Amino acid sequence: MLILYDGTTSVCGIKVRITQSEKGLEFESRNLDLRKGDQFEPDYLKLNPNAVVPTLIDGDDIILESSVIMQYLEDLAPEESLLPKTPKDRARMRLWLKRIDDPIHPACGTLTHATAFRPIFLNKSPEEQKAHFDRMPDPGRRARQEAVYRDGLEAPIVENAIRLFDKFIGDMESALNENPFIAGPGYSLADAAATPYVNRLAAIKLLDVWADSAPNVIDWYSRIQARPSFKAMVTDYLKEGDIAQFAAIDDAGAEKARTLLDEQ
Repeated sequence: MLILYDGTTSVCGIKVRITQSEKGLEFESRNLDLRKGDQFEPDYLKLNPNAVVPTLIDGDDIILESSVIMQYLEDLAPEESLLPKTPKDRARMRLWLKRIDDPIHPACGTLTHATAFRPIFLNKSPEEQKAHFDRMPDPGRRARQEAVYRDGLEAPIVENAIRLFDKFIGDMESALNENPFIAGPGYSLADAAATPYVNRLAAIKLLDVWADSAPNVIDWYSRIQARPSFKAMVTDYLKEGDIAQFAAIDDAGAEKARTLLDEQ
């Protein structure tokens, strides 16, 4: 059986879980407590030296990187295909996957850490804070977290993250004006990949910023939430601590985003 190391709220873990669900693939979930730092434990680093989730184990094979894992799963079970029908739409799908990996994923991390995770970090001792950063192998990721933990929503990279999401949501809106799904008429890996990022905007109380300007995106998200894969792989995975953490977020991020975008 496939084994997936993931995290309950990890956006990269979610898009892989959704893909597995949509393709009807059974798997064993080995959940890591990312806030506790399970991803930095020596045994896990042997599997994934990047200290991130997800990691897929298929027999003796170890597959890293969420977008690569999604396409591996597609190849593993092509009969339940999540690829668009035409070469043009497949190209669109791959462009969405690439864009979500960079720059949307780092931007999502910036906004999440500035809103949901910063209060927890600030409650740590100086020694615990230093240890957290010392364990991170990716200097870019470390620098982004240092900035938002220090300055919160006032960190300059927060403004950039909001602008990146504004363009992302705007382009999704245009795509959905032409088709029911973002890479064509049918649900595809692009929709599975985009789902956790739009869902994260909702969780950190930012999605309403685009409620008026992107009605197609709001409708798409409602349809995505109604799919069995969303309940099984997103809603039902949440623990009480996850729910409480995101419920505690206030409207400061949305206010900053509205102010910033109104100035454009």
